[in-house]
Amino acid sequence: MKKIVFFTGSLNRSGGTERVSAIIANKLADNGFSVQFLSLYDGEQSVFPLNDNIKKDTLFEHNLNFKKHYHKVIIKLRKYIKDNNIDVLINIESMLALYSVPACFGVNIRNICWEHFNFNVDLGLKLRKVSRQLAAFFCDDVITLTETDKKLWLKNARCRANITAISNPASFDLSLPRQGVNSKIAISAGRLTYQKGFDYLLDAWSLVIKQRQDWKLRIVGSGEEQRALQTQAEKLGINNYIEWVSHVSNMSEQYQQADLYVMSSRFEGLPMVLLEAISSGLPLVSFDCETGPKEIIDSTCGWLAKDGDITALADKMLTAFTTFENDSEYAKYSQAAITKCRSEFAIEPIMNQWMKLLNYEK
Repeated sequence: MKKIVFFTGSLNRSGGTERVSAIIANKLADNGFSVQFLSLYDGEQSVFPLNDNIKKDTLFEHNLNFKKHYHKVIIKLRKYIKDNNIDVLINIESMLALYSVPACFGVNIRNICWEHFNFNVDLGLKLRKVSRQLAAFFCDDVITLTETDKKLWLKNARCRANITAISNPASFDLSLPRQGVNSKIAISAGRLTYQKGFDYLLDAWSLVIKQRQDWKLRIVGSGEEQRALQTQAEKLGINNYIEWVSHVSNMSEQYQQADLYVMSSRFEGLPMVLLEAISSGLPLVSFDCETGPKEIIDSTCGWLAKDGDITALADKMLTAFTTFENDSEYAKYSQAAITKCRSEFAIEPIMNQWMKLLNYEK
């Protein structure tokens, strides 16, 4: 039985990366692998449910200045790998390769870097560029979320690692297709941060309601830009056409109440929100940012707007609203969203790719 460790910053985080890691880990455990999580710090509890047989460990109890304690991390990680006879280490954040590459040096272990953003996004951390180059050269495998990102790695890094694209799975059960518009709510969800581009969405919505005041925009989430965004909405005079909803425990219910999903992100890896939306039968409108949306959205289930073009995003929403006045047309888009999810982002075909990768012996 292969022993697999998912190496993470902190298992206690509640982001999309942690959610999908829990899904994959549970399925691997179901398929006979010995699976455990190792957090850099503060990893005793998982926000997302894990199988009872998945062990949870942490290198440090609390967050430290890991630049100052860099060598200590490597020593502790190397000892953990040896003491637990780990066969496969999966870094669920490319920055962790800064620790795992030296820790695994000379050890008989398969070191995998699982990239959740795209190669051109460093989130303001120059060391992330270094970590990706390290991973490309010294890791055994790099897993990207999209074929587009795989090409970016192959083009921009010296890749001795095997680069494999494996999509994230949709995390919700498939809904039945919808038969028509119900609430006239366009929904968008996520952390209220620069990356997610809600400022773009508000500007676009101010253009939309000049023509369609019968629809409302629901924004679900919280974050550091919340006050600035609400001030922006006030200045645009659109607060009567927006519903602000803080973090909720049951996002599936939110999707069921809406009729369209809109995404205005500046950049993504493979957005979990779009996968959740299509599993709920929601048609989609999104910016065509560098990686992610184009892998999910085609003309049967939604519309792509030119990246960063606010007028184009508004136009696509208006096109959707006009199209959806015909119930049978709406039903076609909803069915296409579910079909897309079932054929490309269901858990079974994605787990088959993981099993193939992990069972492959170099």
